[in-house]
Amino acid sequence: MQPQVKEKILAVALLVITGWMGSAAVAYDSGVYDNLNRSRDALLSQREHLEQTADSLNKRIAQLQQQLDSVNSYLRDTDRAIRDVDSALRRY
Repeated sequence: MQPQVKEKILAVALLVITGWMGSAAVAYDSGVYDNLNRSRDALLSQREHLEQTADSLNKRIAQLQQQLDSVNSYLRDTDRAIRDVDSALRRY
């Protein structure tokens, strides 16, 4: 073979190998990109679920706070009634 033909074949082979390596890198980058997108989607779903759970807990806390306020009100009324009875007993 002539030296120029060998150089041309070597150049073509080098281009083919470089192109193959480049496409493998693009495929790898695409895989990484897809994995990152799936991770992001999973995290967004998890965040939505956590927000829903937090909202549900906040509603439950508000309900419990209302119940606690009612019980505390009854306790104050009961304490007042006890003081009134104690005061009446002292006067008697």
